[in-house]
Amino acid sequence: MSRLSSFRQKSLLALLVSLSFNVSAHEPSIRYTGIVTDNQGQPIKNARVHIHGRQQYVYVDDNGRFSIQAPANSELHIAAAGYGDSFVKVMPDTPNITVNLIAGGVERIVVSASGIHQYHLDMITPVSVLTGEELSNKLQPTIGETLKFEPGVHANYFGPVASSPVIRGLDGPRVKILNNGLDTADVSRVGPDHAISADALTAEQIEVLRGPATLLYGSGAIGGVVNMVDNRIPRQLRSQSETKVETRYTSVSDEKNIAFNHEGNGEAVAWHLDGFNRKGSNYDTPRFITPEGESTKTLENTWVDTKTLNLGLSYIGENALFGVSLGALRSDYGIPGHTHTHTEHESEHGHAEDEHHEHIHHDENVYASLKQNRISTAAEWFEPISAIETLSFTTAFTDYKHQEIEGNQVGTTFENKSFESRLSIEHEAFNDWHGLMGYHFQHSDYKAVGEEAFTPNSKTQSHALFALEEKKFGNLSAQLGARLERTTHKADEINPHQHIHGTLNTEDSFTSLSASAGVVWEFVPGFSWALALSRSERAPSAAELYANGAHIATSSYELGLNYHLHDDEIEASHHKAKKEKANNIDITFRGFKGDVSFTYNFFYNKINNYIYLANSGLHMDDLHHDHSEHDDHHHENHNNFEVYQYLQHDATLYGLEFETKVKVDNHQAVNVFFDAVRAKLDNSYYLPRIPPYKTGLGYEYTGSNWSASLDATHYAKQTKLSLNEQATDSYLLIDANANYDFMFANTDMTAFLRLNNLTNELGFVHSSFIKNAAPLPGRSLTLGLRATF
Repeated sequence: MSRLSSFRQKSLLALLVSLSFNVSAHEPSIRYTGIVTDNQGQPIKNARVHIHGRQQYVYVDDNGRFSIQAPANSELHIAAAGYGDSFVKVMPDTPNITVNLIAGGVERIVVSASGIHQYHLDMITPVSVLTGEELSNKLQPTIGETLKFEPGVHANYFGPVASSPVIRGLDGPRVKILNNGLDTADVSRVGPDHAISADALTAEQIEVLRGPATLLYGSGAIGGVVNMVDNRIPRQLRSQSETKVETRYTSVSDEKNIAFNHEGNGEAVAWHLDGFNRKGSNYDTPRFITPEGESTKTLENTWVDTKTLNLGLSYIGENALFGVSLGALRSDYGIPGHTHTHTEHESEHGHAEDEHHEHIHHDENVYASLKQNRISTAAEWFEPISAIETLSFTTAFTDYKHQEIEGNQVGTTFENKSFESRLSIEHEAFNDWHGLMGYHFQHSDYKAVGEEAFTPNSKTQSHALFALEEKKFGNLSAQLGARLERTTHKADEINPHQHIHGTLNTEDSFTSLSASAGVVWEFVPGFSWALALSRSERAPSAAELYANGAHIATSSYELGLNYHLHDDEIEASHHKAKKEKANNIDITFRGFKGDVSFTYNFFYNKINNYIYLANSGLHMDDLHHDHSEHDDHHHENHNNFEVYQYLQHDATLYGLEFETKVKVDNHQAVNVFFDAVRAKLDNSYYLPRIPPYKTGLGYEYTGSNWSASLDATHYAKQTKLSLNEQATDSYLLIDANANYDFMFANTDMTAFLRLNNLTNELGFVHSSFIKNAAPLPGRSLTLGLRATF
């Protein structure tokens, strides 16, 4: 380790230690009560009262009343759907509060993934948040499809189940998928055909942090974070229990879905129960020609059968809470583009002989059987000692198993047992600096057994210290942060049938240091500039280091960084893989006032030692392998797979994101958005599967008890291509939806209708690994009913 690196690590440790002691005197908490009403003096149901800068919040009762314990001189944030929010400074001598909310206006949403409870309008880095009716309207079965209309976000579409977000051209191990701030711990970051185990159907809020988010979540968030927020560990007491049931039917895949969510509590105990059952068939498409030259209007092997159940229980006291949740997911789903063709060899008499000929060909559709059990805990202690605002500790243990089944035989089994914990200390202000520091631990035991086990078994462990601080200087807010992380990979020996020359390095360690600084300047009320500068480091993943085998999902043979090719032979590399180092600039201009709101984002990301898959120009049958007796059982068409080698080279990514919304009147609004990204290896080719630019136009109407919208999104033709990459044509998606709210038997009901791809447009997703084989679904009608009681 260099002296400079050692100095930087010691400096970060000194910063963390000093911050833990340099805090102000503690102020006692006071119980505040109040009422929330509209401008007519009528109580607002389901308004949320939140202590600014903390996790604590409560909901008002049916009479609009609330009671909350908060420090003296703190600020309460009161918000409700359909109303502009309000901030109230509470004083020791005014324990009773009356708050009036005005219909319309801009609601500020607390971003859980920000770490220090920032609002989405005040974030230094660009963020998108889907919640409430907007989330319900955009909800799709997968996270990728739900988020793909957000500026800067696309999907690496692999059918109706396996579709992950692509943020500013980055995905896979560079984008963290979180569930309540902790990793989902599935294997979706290893292969695009693997589904994300967190589902959008039961989420209350989905947050997308665009750009590096490594400070709190590790080097795997160098490209961004998607955080699924739910209430599986309850954090508040309600005045009464609430149950939601939703059922929907989708015509394009004959899909039937039912989901439920229940919240309840006693005097100091709250509980949560949710689950869903989703079952669908192969989905219909506009007519297209498959890579095999067949004409079809159905994408085969896209059926799904998924069930999940989650239970949570929390003790919630005046100054602390402790909660635990148990979750189980079971999912069987087809994998499109994953059909295996076998060739059997027999003699004319039906017996295997030295001389034989081919006479049987058949296809086997492959499907995945996924099982995941997860235990999560959360503990928070408010004001444990003087100067400490909140002490929080979260953990998650995940037992994941994923089998790919060909016919009735298990082809490959993927397993991942993961444990993650995070300890955070949020301190009160010192010289007006408010923030947190903490320790983050992750351990993963990954195993892959079978024909498609293109990576060896490996164990990954990381330890990290982090700090994040903010301070206000009048109408200017500043933020500083740093993270020191140590990551270690230990892999088993490579498959003995995959012979290599030399001794393979099967243990790698990396020390990553990331830091960021940023400011938000609200130069006039409602209008602000934000500038964020960051330097983020990412350790290579185990797959990027040790991959050596046929990866069926991408139709390629992959070689990790710890190998190199020499005279068509695979040899162990003598060069140590390097960390990725991303130097990122984000400039944001926001305006949220009156009838017009808008956000402009410009980003520039220079990544040194960028890891990418390069086409070697070889095929599998060109490699000099040691063949075993079992090679005849391998699929012969694998020999045509091109050999790709993980390499490192400097890369540059830059782009623009724009979104605006104009209120025509109290009932109508129009919105427009646009995003574009360019990604290129320095002095070389464009990076593969980079999304084209997209443009969207939408119209919304909101009445007293019904609402409707019409949206059109244009995806351009992508002509900025990597070596040996094919272009994809442009396409236009037109979607519409309508909601109707009514009462039935004293129950709040919402009937909704969704129309997707109204014109039955044929669209191929450029960021998909199977872009030529899996077009988007055709015209689709979704009917649904939601009940709240």
